Amino acid sequence: MRITLTLSAVALLIGLSSFIAGGQIPATKSATKSATVAGVQPADKSGGPITEDQKVKPAENSRSAPQVTPERSADEAAIRQADEAFVKAYGEGDAKAIAALFTPDAEYVDEAGNLFQGREAIEQTLVEFFSENPDCQLEMTIDSIRFVSPGIAIEDGSTILTHPELPDTIASRYTTIYVKSEGKWLAASVRDYAPKDRRQHRLQLEQLDWLLGDWVDEAEDSVITFSCQSVDNGNFLLRQFTILIGGEEVMSGTQRIGWDPLTGKLRTWIFDSEGSYGEGSWHRDGDRWILKCTGVMPDGQTASSTSIYTSINSHTMTWQLVDHEIAGVQQPDSEIYSIVRQAPPPAPLVSDQQE
Repeated sequence: MRITLTLSAVALLIGLSSFIAGGQIPATKSATKSATVAGVQPADKSGGPITEDQKVKPAENSRSAPQVTPERSADEAAIRQADEAFVKAYGEGDAKAIAALFTPDAEYVDEAGNLFQGREAIEQTLVEFFSENPDCQLEMTIDSIRFVSPGIAIEDGSTILTHPELPDTIASRYTTIYVKSEGKWLAASVRDYAPKDRRQHRLQLEQLDWLLGDWVDEAEDSVITFSCQSVDNGNFLLRQFTILIGGEEVMSGTQRIGWDPLTGKLRTWIFDSEGSYGEGSWHRDGDRWILKCTGVMPDGQTASSTSIYTSINSHTMTWQLVDHEIAGVQQPDSEIYSIVRQAPPPAPLVSDQQE
């Protein structure tokens, strides 16, 4: 028997398959991430539209420092040329050309806090993004370039990403640290930020986009199914689950996942057909996502648990329940469950007469 936990306990952990990502980055989600990757981001400081003369052009559009030495002017012009090369390569979907603008050990941190370490990792995430989002275009505005030493400069600015399949543009801000290596200015660190006046609910939830669809965990005596869809203008994910034992439905419920701007965390709220309810928060640990959850059983007993979700591939994840307590009594850790994406139903056959 695999159903060794009480059904109410299973419902509480339903976190039980709220697996949020481990690195899968679908198209719409990657749009923002890749857009900012090399110090590239949108919108002016006020969040208003960018005028034609603000858009990144060669050095004559400098909004940074006043009069400087000829050498400093040449360095600033070189940095601006690197930015122009980035925008050009981005429009052409050339991940290799963009990666060449970074130092070998460069780092890139996207708006969601995901870290990509090294030129190869940055190139790979761009390859994936351009594959899923062809024909993206980028506009960049440089706010300032500050030289903190003869070979180090800090650039702040913004970018606007447009894509034929996106109804709106995506605006972001960035900070890039440039270093001069063998006479060439390369990006050593890039960090992206969402504009202060931009809501991050949909952006943060994009980390879980891979969860969308139908999933199943089948055993000899039980079947647990999950379906996940984006609701409320993309501000929440709604997951529905059903537990069947011996072909009979014994429990169902819902889980809603959303971004909490007060705590800066992804939160989850769970309700089941037995009357249990719970809530919890997520944090990422490498390729795993950890859900710490507390709740109340139908009989009023309190419960708590930690769920560990690990991505195996785009069609498979594993889940395990640990640190599980009911009414203060420690419960044994669960086995590791495999949950797979359900195949679409076969298309109906068309008879010769219908043809």
